[in-house]
Amino acid sequence: MPFPGYDICNYNTRAITMNSASARFRMNYFCNPGYLIIPVLLLVCQYFPVQAQQKNARPRVGLALSGGGSLGMAHVGVLKVMEEAGLRPDLITGVSMGSIVGGMYAIGYSPDSLHKILKNTDWSYILTNNLPENKISFTEKHNFKNSIMSLPVSSGKKISLPSGLINGQQIENMLSYYAWPSAAINDFMKLPIPFKCLGTDIITTSIVELKSGYLPEAMRASMAVPSIFTPVRIDKSLLIDGGVLRNIAVSELQEMGAGIIIGSYTGFHPYKEEDLHSAAGILKQIGFLQSVIDYNEEKKKLDIVIEPDLKDYSSTVFTNVDSIIQRGYKAALPFKPVFKKLADSLNRLGVQKTPEFILDRQYYSFDKVRVEGNKIYSEDQILGVLDIKPGDLVNKQFITEKIELLYGKAWFDKVNYRIEPVNNSLHLVINCIEREKVIIYGSVYYDNAIRSGIILSASLKNLIIPRSSIDIDAFIGQYYRFRLNAIQFVDRNQKLGLSVLMNAANTIIPAMTFREETGQFSNRTYNLDIGLSRMIGLNAMSSLSASLESFNLVPGYISAANLKRVSLNSYSINYQYQANTVDKKYYPNRGTISNIAINTAKPISARVKTLQSDRRYDRNFPDDFGFRRTYTLTGNIRHFFYAGKKTTLSVKGSLLYNYHVDSALSHNNYYYVGGIGSTTGRSIPMTGFHANEIPAERFASLGFDTDIELLRDLHLELMTDAGIAREVISNRELSYMGGLGLGLGYMSIIGPVRVGFMYGLSSRVRYFSNFKGFIAIGFNF
Repeated sequence: MPFPGYDICNYNTRAITMNSASARFRMNYFCNPGYLIIPVLLLVCQYFPVQAQQKNARPRVGLALSGGGSLGMAHVGVLKVMEEAGLRPDLITGVSMGSIVGGMYAIGYSPDSLHKILKNTDWSYILTNNLPENKISFTEKHNFKNSIMSLPVSSGKKISLPSGLINGQQIENMLSYYAWPSAAINDFMKLPIPFKCLGTDIITTSIVELKSGYLPEAMRASMAVPSIFTPVRIDKSLLIDGGVLRNIAVSELQEMGAGIIIGSYTGFHPYKEEDLHSAAGILKQIGFLQSVIDYNEEKKKLDIVIEPDLKDYSSTVFTNVDSIIQRGYKAALPFKPVFKKLADSLNRLGVQKTPEFILDRQYYSFDKVRVEGNKIYSEDQILGVLDIKPGDLVNKQFITEKIELLYGKAWFDKVNYRIEPVNNSLHLVINCIEREKVIIYGSVYYDNAIRSGIILSASLKNLIIPRSSIDIDAFIGQYYRFRLNAIQFVDRNQKLGLSVLMNAANTIIPAMTFREETGQFSNRTYNLDIGLSRMIGLNAMSSLSASLESFNLVPGYISAANLKRVSLNSYSINYQYQANTVDKKYYPNRGTISNIAINTAKPISARVKTLQSDRRYDRNFPDDFGFRRTYTLTGNIRHFFYAGKKTTLSVKGSLLYNYHVDSALSHNNYYYVGGIGSTTGRSIPMTGFHANEIPAERFASLGFDTDIELLRDLHLELMTDAGIAREVISNRELSYMGGLGLGLGYMSIIGPVRVGFMYGLSSRVRYFSNFKGFIAIGFNF
């Protein structure tokens, strides 16, 4: 009942009857908001003489905000008009998107602040399971979004399929971040403005009032759209979007004690008969049937209804923040005089209590920190990474970074936190849904350099020993690859670990001169590397290691000298620093990839096998092998920056410096220049040349690339490189080279597809034509 009378002894009790002015008001306000002014004055002021003598005589104004997906952002425009008129709600309810706007406003965020938050939020990231690459731990980047399929293997050794639903990791982090000032309040009636939101229990098929607990969790449950987001379990209820059964909570405002109720509705409006000619339209009408029926009943209890005109917008598109909020503002603006008169009349009945300001609450200290939902990873292991101890002062930036660090380790499908007030203390609870220990990845690949093959990978976490990680990758094809990378962390924070790396690869060197013969070689290398690795934040790692390498060259032509194989075995000491802050693995817009390595190597033995002989060499019998210790410095960097208009620019550079080089026969001292990407650890990309085309002792290059996204996922690539090299057969003369490339790229379901042409320039005559084509299909090994 709108604008009810109040019992003289208890003004929170609704009158059984409704006065005639209220009845006229109910009839007229839908036609013209101007009619509201006189009824408002009559209804509020008629009780003034009596209620002025009573304590708390002022009627309370309730505001009900509906769901509606992105359309619910229009509520911010309604709030702006109300504040401009000097009318602030005493009570708020929200459903779905309305729960987010209403909950944040109840905490103390102004409409302008809400507008900025909604506008600055990257909704394409928040409303997905996606993470930018720079939020993934360095050791996990290789497997992240780098396969066609990823299949968890359960403890029962069964392969399971992913659910396909959005687990809400990102939006829960966002809600926890902005709701941080209210974290110590578990009774929503004690927020600066009392608040409730609604969820739907899919087990009991009933409406659930969310009026206590952890506010971000309640808001997340209220907006858990079925078939898109995973449900949220709170106590014994499994909750989805409250709008399934009730899309605007008016009855709940009455129960909270609201005497005057304003509703802002941005939900579904039934289609007319002429719009119901498609299966999609009919299904949508059926899907919202219960919600619409309930709204028609709830609407009768509203005193003021605002329904912004949003038919031109989609509820799933969150890029129109300004215009949607403006539609809400426009819809509420005719009611502004009414709001102002209502506010003035209410203020004559009593001064409205000023909400407590809590947005300045920055730090909390926790008496207890615990983990829930973990079975594979121990509480000590998780809390070691979290690095928050009882008594520590924690702010929202710090805990957000720590949750991102935990999630970036790829241990969890979801990990978040909640804060629980317990008596006079606070408990920090880490909630996690673990991934399986074993995940299998698969994809296909083809390019000019290593041809076609199948890529199979496996990631194994905590399989035998806690704090262990093993990654196994295999490229099954003519030019095979195999990699095993294992790390056993030894500290509680999991920053320092013992690492083992094993590599095997068969790679084409398209043209190389060996003992006055030039032709194609297969380079078969086998490495064993053991060392210490240290994580530096999420995106960098340094390592110190010792390694053994077997380096083999097999001619791909009929050798006049009957050469069959050249082999060199060596050991080395290595230091490497790697960093990767790009936002995407393929076609990134921002970030930097860098790598610097210093090593010293010494050959142990060599072997030359021909049809007639099989000769072995060492330091005592070197022949024309030098067996000298060499020192090598390598480095590369590439920085991406977004230039606007779907254009990304990148600048890149490479450096190779060898000192005290062994003989020209010892190709383990050299690196191989050419190609649009690296095929081995010794590859240096260079536009205009085939992969690994130029064996080099020393090299430096600089390049600039442009990536223009022509259409969604379709890219035009412009590539340039210029370099200077001392080649293996140069007699210490320098070679100058440059390359231009033009290509098209498409980010497909099977990985990036790149095709194009390039032109290479060189001061030295090359074995291949200057003009070349390239093609690469699939996720990288």
